[in-house]
Amino acid sequence: MKPSFRVAAPILLVLSLPFTLMAQAQETDSATGLILADGWETVQSTCTECHSAQLITSNSGSEAVWKSRILWMQETQGLKQLTPQEESTILNYLSSQYGQKESSRRPGLASHLMPTNPYPVD
Repeated sequence: MKPSFRVAAPILLVLSLPFTLMAQAQETDSATGLILADGWETVQSTCTECHSAQLITSNSGSEAVWKSRILWMQETQGLKQLTPQEESTILNYLSSQYGQKESSRRPGLASHLMPTNPYPVD
């Protein structure tokens, strides 16, 4: 009996998924951990003057969010005024490589994983 395409295709898809995900993994700079994409050198040279690149890689946001962070750093932390080209390059890089996530919190625990409540419920 020959396996049908309807059965074999989903199996092949599942088996190839890890390889697809590995191919999509982005290359990072070994020194900073920043994703190697257009503008990363500008981000590295400008932003890591004051703080670790890990502060960048552990955050996310839309272009407006990153812009507000830059303004805050300029107003309160002594970040220099950026040229329009520098700012555009930095914002494009940050918003495309470290863009807004749907959720930054982990989902709640399932009720069967929660400990029992030691207090009486009224």
